[in-house]
Amino acid sequence: MKNTFLFIALFGLMVACHKPLVDYRSKYVGTYDVVSYNTAWVMGQVQQFDTTHYSLKVKRSNERYYVEFISPSGTTPYLLETDGTLHYESYDWHYQANGSFLDKNHFVLTGGYYGLGGGNSFEAHGTKK
Repeated sequence: MKNTFLFIALFGLMVACHKPLVDYRSKYVGTYDVVSYNTAWVMGQVQQFDTTHYSLKVKRSNERYYVEFISPSGTTPYLLETDGTLHYESYDWHYQANGSFLDKNHFVLTGGYYGLGGGNSFEAHGTKK
C-alpha cells in the first residue's frame, strides 16, 4: 500500500512538472569539432565546392538545451528539441537546417539557403572532443 501511494505521488509530480525523470539529452553536452561540406549552385548547376571547419557547443540553460555554432564570424544558437533533433526554418523558408545525433559522440546536420535561381547547401559531421 505504501509503495502504491509513493508511485501515485511520483506519477502526479511528473505530470505536474511536465518533465521526464531522466533527461537523456545531457549526454550530448560538450564541444564538437565539425567538418562541413558545402556546395554552391546557380540555376541547377554546381558552381563551387568547399569545406569548412568550426566548433559547436551543446549547452544547457534554464532546462533547455542549445546547439551553439561557433565560427570566426560569431555564434548562432539553436534550440535542441526534446527528441535530440534540431530543426530550423527561417520565417521566409529560405534557410533550413535539420540534424540529429547518431550517438553520444557524433551528429550530422544538413540544410542550406535556398533562393530563386541559386543557393547553398551543406552537410556537416561533428565529433565530440
